Amino acid sequence: METETIEKDIIHFLESNILSEGIKIYSDSSLREVGVDSFSIVEIILFIERKYDIVIPDHKLIPDNFKTIHTIALTVKELGN
Repeated sequence: METETIEKDIIHFLESNILSEGIKIYSDSSLREVGVDSFSIVEIILFIERKYDIVIPDHKLIPDNFKTIHTIALTVKELGN
């Protein structure tokens, strides 16, 4: 699993399901600054777990792993290996 592919999948999910129309998000965008709240983080986690058939363990559910698309992708890649 490539980090860039994971980032694209998450960005597409956010643009289609979470973010208001017209908001642009990039792999290094702060999720908080574009309006992603804690409820949206739960939705992102559920999307990732279904999409990649993984379970994100509790010790990985820390704010540092969910600051940007890139940090999420790195976490997913680590769990997928």
